[in-house]
Amino acid sequence: MLPKNLLSSYQQYKNDTDTVASWLATIAKRLGYASEDEPKSVSKSAKRKAKAKAKAGKGPPVPQSSQASSSTGRNPYTVAIIDFTALADFVAAQDAPPVQVPVRFGALLDRAIATRQWYSKSISPHLPNDEEKLQSDDRHMFFLAVLKKVRDILAPRYAKAYKPQQKALETEAEFNHLFDNLELEEPSEKFQQAPDIINTPLDPIDMETKYKAEREASLEDDFMAFSMMLRDLHDIRVEVKRTWEGFKQGIVDLVPASLATNTAVDLARSLEDDSPEQFEKHGGTHKMLPIIYHSQYLDPSMTEPFKERPGDDFNFQLLNAFCDVIKPKHIPDMKPGYYGHYNPSSDRSKKSNRDKHQEDKILLLGILPDFFAFNLTSQSMPAKDELTRGLNIVFQTENVPLWVAFAATVFLDIHHILREQVEDGFSKLMDSVAVAKSNIEDNLDFQVNLRINAWPQQNDKMVRYFLSEIKTYIEDDQQRTMAPRLGRIVPEPHHLLRMHPWSCGLWKDYVQLKHREIGVTFVNAWGSVQHCAHLYNALRNEKLLTKAWHDMDIMLAIQGNEAFFTGNPPHEPEDYLKQDLFALGASASNFLTNARVKKNKKQLTASKRGPKALKGLAPVLETFRDRFLESSPRVDIRTEDIERILEKSACGLEQEDGPFLANLVKGADTSKNKNRSSAPKKLSVPRLVALLRALSQAEMLEISYPYLTLHLSCWRLLRAIKEVCSEKLISIYGPEYIDKENQLPFLVSYTFAAAVNAKQFADILKMKRTDIVTNELLEMTAVVMERMLETGGGAIVGQILREKLGMGVEFEADGEDAPVVQT
Repeated sequence: MLPKNLLSSYQQYKNDTDTVASWLATIAKRLGYASEDEPKSVSKSAKRKAKAKAKAGKGPPVPQSSQASSSTGRNPYTVAIIDFTALADFVAAQDAPPVQVPVRFGALLDRAIATRQWYSKSISPHLPNDEEKLQSDDRHMFFLAVLKKVRDILAPRYAKAYKPQQKALETEAEFNHLFDNLELEEPSEKFQQAPDIINTPLDPIDMETKYKAEREASLEDDFMAFSMMLRDLHDIRVEVKRTWEGFKQGIVDLVPASLATNTAVDLARSLEDDSPEQFEKHGGTHKMLPIIYHSQYLDPSMTEPFKERPGDDFNFQLLNAFCDVIKPKHIPDMKPGYYGHYNPSSDRSKKSNRDKHQEDKILLLGILPDFFAFNLTSQSMPAKDELTRGLNIVFQTENVPLWVAFAATVFLDIHHILREQVEDGFSKLMDSVAVAKSNIEDNLDFQVNLRINAWPQQNDKMVRYFLSEIKTYIEDDQQRTMAPRLGRIVPEPHHLLRMHPWSCGLWKDYVQLKHREIGVTFVNAWGSVQHCAHLYNALRNEKLLTKAWHDMDIMLAIQGNEAFFTGNPPHEPEDYLKQDLFALGASASNFLTNARVKKNKKQLTASKRGPKALKGLAPVLETFRDRFLESSPRVDIRTEDIERILEKSACGLEQEDGPFLANLVKGADTSKNKNRSSAPKKLSVPRLVALLRALSQAEMLEISYPYLTLHLSCWRLLRAIKEVCSEKLISIYGPEYIDKENQLPFLVSYTFAAAVNAKQFADILKMKRTDIVTNELLEMTAVVMERMLETGGGAIVGQILREKLGMGVEFEADGEDAPVVQT
């Protein structure tokens, strides 16, 4: 089922008619419209009574209902269709002051009329001509006539800004654009406060009572729902194609491209499942679809080359044909080139439509055996895409749901767009695998003899298990290994993944999210990055550095100051030490001059908030964690998922750079620019795909940053500082200021303590042997850090992001010379 905070075109059409009914009933009631009748439910007898009452010159009843309260706490009242004109007459007759009809009301009424007119012309004539159809047509034409009459009655009262629809819809293409300018926001405050007119709010949510238009199940309604669902699938497909165009141009990363694509198919399935009773009583979508095809065949805009000829086959037929050759204990397989050879280097734009379809046939039937074998051997695994899962349903049931045909069409669209670049998806997946493996293995080797309580050996085992998953699921070519055992022709290495960039993107998401999780957890446990961030801040403030530590700047921009500092970054030596200890988890009470002496003076008083820690971030991508990171995942998109996408993203997005780009603005107070209450409560289905693409693209840096690489840089820096500053540290604190190498991060605290009168910190740090306050240690550490930066040690992460993951990072200084990251 479609989540309740998503809106299909059919639901929007129903909302349009409900809004018309609600506005008429609400405004009429507010202006004093009254009825002599008792509440009645809408029925055929009620219609006859209403007709008789209209002839007698009496007004229709104000709509009533005895239904249970809705979720808004208001009872939904039904407005009979026959009452629309009388209510419109009453509203239009008001002169003191006159009612001004909102522009959006006129637009919604026009859209409802245009939709019904299009249905009458394009779909209804091609339905089976039986008694049910005739009765449905009568109801349909009656409602259409009523809506037109309402428009005529209210025409003199329309706001001046209203622009009537110029003509009726003539073609399928015009219908597809009917809902393009869908507005879901509420009427503007300026309109509702306009003088000298009666305030007529449009959105039913703002009205005293919630109304809905009378609606009866009919053949007309069922086929209108189906045709409008196809319209939604068309618009979703357009967004997916736009996404892969962005990937081809290097604007959209593989992960958001694949995530948007997979979600698009999730939504297609939800749309199909949203009206099962409406569709099943007509034999299901596969029976209804030929009728729609026939209506398109007769569409004036459909030229001869697009029309079916004897011998033509379509995606449904290709999938069904493959099902026909599925037999028990047998894998359908064919030699390469059986149907012809696919040549991605050829110019598809110069092919005829039939040549294009022949190319699709070669491509689809050539890859289906790989999907079949894959589903036989890989039932339970993470990151499984909806095409793979849907085809498994087809192979088992030999029935092709509409959403699976849609997924297959999207698969072909991706190939149409990428052509020879289709294997770029596999290349980018393997690049992310190489970065994660190298990063993790280097870190495990580096820390082999180092242990801390916060990172037990059990954690290393979990990390190595992740590496084994990468090997099993991605690096090992299970299809080639299993082919001889299954009696298959041995495919080319990683053939399915190379031909399926959509799947590669979901695996890349799996690898990068897991890698990021390991990195953040490890860094928080060891503390080297946090302490070095404090040291870097201090050395910059003291003007002791001439070069920037770009890797640290990127990380600070991603995580924000709040991950390291309490309040603003410190600017004074004493505050350097305090903030460093706050980051360790020290309470502010440790630094109060009148604080009571603790019984155990060798321990910090811990803050209830605990130590500072890096955050996982990427809330939108994290929304799909249990969808792509679990072996037995859920496969639906939920209402709460949509809410998180709308509300939990910590990114600021600017869309002026085109449909793909979303500038990532960190360090800014997004709460100042984001009014959560003004966010739309519902989204159109295609809009969700576009929004998901933009939001997930904005989060790619957050999941791509190799935290373990920065940890190694920080640890090497701390080792170098200890080597250079050892004599000075011993002279100040004695030879036992640190006992083991795993205490290296505390070098930063001792460096800060040397620059202040540290008596008040004696219970926390080892007591200084001298009362001398000196910046000499800070200056010595600055020399060590400067040397690291000069030799390129401060730009290793940036190089990985740029050269291995294709993510360029630029720096723009703001008013305080702090970097702002743009990818």
